[in-house]
Amino acid sequence: MDVRSQSCDYLRDGNVVVCTAGPGNFEPPEYVRARVTGRSATYLVRFNGGCWSCTCKDVDCPHVAAVQMVTGHPSLARKAATR
Repeated sequence: MDVRSQSCDYLRDGNVVVCTAGPGNFEPPEYVRARVTGRSATYLVRFNGGCWSCTCKDVDCPHVAAVQMVTGHPSLARKAATR
């Protein structure tokens, strides 16, 4: 399954919980801490200092992509622009 499909599944199933996020002032937040319940474990996702990380350590992480969509950050899971 691709990153977009997995990320959308996590969101649709209610498996993404943003624990803390801030400040953003109508922009994506500068820091984020979230929990994503995956297929085999619960993963911790963090954004701080411009860097995303997840406890799964996958390069194309669907957990990070799901949290990015919720918080308004650019994401691998976003639909491609259509012209």
